[in-house]
Amino acid sequence: MTGEGPSFDPQRCALSIPNELAYLEMVQGFVHDYVRQVGFDRSDQARFDLLVEEAVTNVIQGAYAEGERADFSVACERVPAGVQITVHDDGLPYDPSLTPEYRPDADLDSQTAAGLGSFLMRQMADVVEFHNLGSLGKDTVFVKYLESPSVTDAGPPAEAAPLEAPEPVREPQRIELWIADMRPEQAIDVCRCIYDAYRYTYVNEHMYFPDRVVALNRSGDMLSAVATTVQGEVAGHAALVFPEDTREIADMAIVAVKAKFRGQSIARRLGEYLETAAHDRGMHGLYIEEVTVHTYTQKFCHRLGFADCGFLLAYVPAITSYKGINEKLDGRGADIMGYRYLQPPQDVPLYVPERHRDMVAALFANLGAPFTAAPSSPAWGTGNGGAGLDPDGSPADSDSPPADPDGPPTELHTSVNVRRAVATIRIPVYGADLVDRLRQELYRLKREDVKVIDAFLNMRLPHSDAVAVLLEKQMGFLFTGILPGGPDSDWLVLQHFNGVVVDYDAIQVEDQITRDLLEYIRGNDPQAV
Repeated sequence: MTGEGPSFDPQRCALSIPNELAYLEMVQGFVHDYVRQVGFDRSDQARFDLLVEEAVTNVIQGAYAEGERADFSVACERVPAGVQITVHDDGLPYDPSLTPEYRPDADLDSQTAAGLGSFLMRQMADVVEFHNLGSLGKDTVFVKYLESPSVTDAGPPAEAAPLEAPEPVREPQRIELWIADMRPEQAIDVCRCIYDAYRYTYVNEHMYFPDRVVALNRSGDMLSAVATTVQGEVAGHAALVFPEDTREIADMAIVAVKAKFRGQSIARRLGEYLETAAHDRGMHGLYIEEVTVHTYTQKFCHRLGFADCGFLLAYVPAITSYKGINEKLDGRGADIMGYRYLQPPQDVPLYVPERHRDMVAALFANLGAPFTAAPSSPAWGTGNGGAGLDPDGSPADSDSPPADPDGPPTELHTSVNVRRAVATIRIPVYGADLVDRLRQELYRLKREDVKVIDAFLNMRLPHSDAVAVLLEKQMGFLFTGILPGGPDSDWLVLQHFNGVVVDYDAIQVEDQITRDLLEYIRGNDPQAV
């Protein structure tokens, strides 16, 4: 990393400043120097100036009372192929869902500046997130990626590759392949492999940018494996993709084989290679997403030792596009979640709603894991002294105790996959304000036209059974399965659909336990026909 100016930590550097506009130029200079060293050019640096001005002004003018003296911080951090800027303050609580929506296409007579700042931030950054941290304040987060060539820049989209299983190649006709970790210079060929297999339809946009593929592997967020011919051509790719908060588990994903090499068992060999790598790292387990437009990938995953444990319904847009191509989000497809333990599963009490315990027990049995239900939690109150719901879903008595008003506030962690139009909510702390926080978050996500909202509840956390009932009975969530999450978590999965109706008849399933789960979900879905 080159450039003039201060020698910043290439990973993270933070600046704490008083809440006075006189310090805005100092913050802009700090960010300007950092992003210049990361590699952003002058035009991008000007965008950062505007981003910082908008975010800092919002904090100074909106987070504190007039005349109140306080400090807030701005942190710059390297992320794969880009930079993340986090503005943190401990000022007044803020609900971004209440910000008016700016409409640039409105006529001049009705046009106002309301919501313009948020609109501009979304236009200038690749990712804009708001994190309400309760008593710890709040973060506004921006991510901007470096400009880099994409393998899709060369021409118009081609037809998507066929979905059916390839004809196996006879053993004597199989080509010699070498499977190993991806080398940086192979990233361009990996991107071309993704394009060959999926054209413009792959939902992980990073896989079309060689620089980002290299950066993700260097950061440890992804471990790519490639199958290479003796001539040096990349024939296939697969990767372990790690969650943000753990390296104990990983998603075996981004499996792609060039059309001319299909039938060579390349995907299976890549999967076995990555499983060995995961064992060598002492990881807890691997999970995988299996498509349901056919059963071929399900059979492939089962041969690799994965067992089905849940659904992500309406998870995949029927037609996805790349930049500049219209996107259609109806007729959404489903994925099946599969898991494979790499370490012996633990037998710990899990907080599961009574009505789902038999199904959850069956899913853990399918995984080859024990299941012990913890005693039912008391009813979850509304947080304002009103009655909540009993763990079986029935209304609680009027004198049922609410959540502890003196306990810690709720923590919500929300991420949004824009290309899928899917949000994922995790709740590490249940506070007395849980109901209000969840309703605000649902309103915000729906207003942003997020089609599917997934909630992952840690079943090892007390009260998760009562919170699940709250989500189902009061907020329209639907139980769709489980997912082991590592040595400290096992997740209960619930989904909420925003204007989406699941086409259960279009879902193709191989295993009987998975068909049983699908029928169970369908029976609980009030929209199902």
